Amino acid sequence: METNETLRFCPQLAAITKAGEVTGRSGTIRKIAGMSTLNNMVTLRNLFLEIKPRRTLEIGFALGGSALLFTASHRDAGLQPCHQHTAIDPYQESVWDDAGLIAVESAGLREYLDFRATLSSVALPHLIADAVTFDLIYIDGSHLFEDVFVDFYFSTRLLADGGVVAFDDSTDPHVKKVLRFVRANCGFAYESVDLGPYRADKGASLRYAAAKALGRTQLTAFRKIGPSTREWNSMFRNF
Repeated sequence: METNETLRFCPQLAAITKAGEVTGRSGTIRKIAGMSTLNNMVTLRNLFLEIKPRRTLEIGFALGGSALLFTASHRDAGLQPCHQHTAIDPYQESVWDDAGLIAVESAGLREYLDFRATLSSVALPHLIADAVTFDLIYIDGSHLFEDVFVDFYFSTRLLADGGVVAFDDSTDPHVKKVLRFVRANCGFAYESVDLGPYRADKGASLRYAAAKALGRTQLTAFRKIGPSTREWNSMFRNF
């Protein structure tokens, strides 16, 4: 499938993907390495269309690719903009030169975005205190084990019943270890989501099937099927 065809719902995102670069607030042009892959964006878009989330959250904003996807999808849902998509990134100005914010602003989608320029370990508890819930959460911030684990821990308190939490870069050893913890110890509350049907090729790719069998897919998701809180004396399984 052609990139422009796949991302036609958001011309700004299609243009960035095609050009392979973005421009920051200082005027510096940088390559889009590190942005969500095309397959991931297609999968997230199709997940969004099925779930029809009222609110979405992403940890890690960077160059704004996934933020464009989420904000444009909220626009396409036909609701008035009310900052339905929350994005967290303490390095948007210092590291990313505000490239992500500029992309969202240029697309006319800023009113759909609630941007928080702080560490996720600080921002997420504030959201919990505000009793905010999300139907779709995308974790793609720091890839250190402890950071991913903390992001998941707080996300479980923010995810609505039936909601989906997705992890990018699932083959990274730090992320992979958190996923092992979820599978070993959180099966009572989270079930794996088969993302094959949400891909552009509907999971028909032999390459994807092989990657899935070997645990080498880049995007992994779980659906919340019960309360997240474990009993104080719950059995702990090694992971």
